Amino acid sequence: MKPCLSLPQGRMRPARTETLDDLMRLLHDQAVRRYLCDDVALPRETVAAMLARSARLDEAGLGLWVIETKRGCFAGIAGLQPVSAELDAAPGMAGSIEPVIALAPESWGQGLAGEALDALIGYARTSLGVPRLVAAVDQPNIRSHRLLQRCGFTTMGSMPGPAQELVLYERPIPAAEALR
Repeated sequence: MKPCLSLPQGRMRPARTETLDDLMRLLHDQAVRRYLCDDVALPRETVAAMLARSARLDEAGLGLWVIETKRGCFAGIAGLQPVSAELDAAPGMAGSIEPVIALAPESWGQGLAGEALDALIGYARTSLGVPRLVAAVDQPNIRSHRLLQRCGFTTMGSMPGPAQELVLYERPIPAAEALR
């Protein structure tokens, strides 16, 4: 079971089925779905399936968390998940874990995404003992590139994506930091 994770500006709690309406609003915001969903408005059934998959990943300590402000307001989602089948086929990505973060536009520019990613990295290191995290970002998504770089990710290549070129990143967790 995933724990709640503290953030300086709030907390992250495991996502549950009651998160569906908030997640629908988030993923239907055009500014959010532009890169996260390749600008496709996902049907409710697809978003519900995302939450169901997250619940199945819970036992492994993976899945989605809801990002909440100190006032308890929904600010977005964050998660750790196995890379997609498409990324799994890319050199150096097979069997890896990737973070995902999506914030509501009203929460942008406040440092919340960096706090969430730092919390995920710390959790991956201390609770999961993974040797590294990987990520794939659409080439024009400058905010996500900057976030990953600030949090210690480095570029490891690129590949064609569903909508545009993807830049591939990794964030090694040195063996001294990883659980054995």
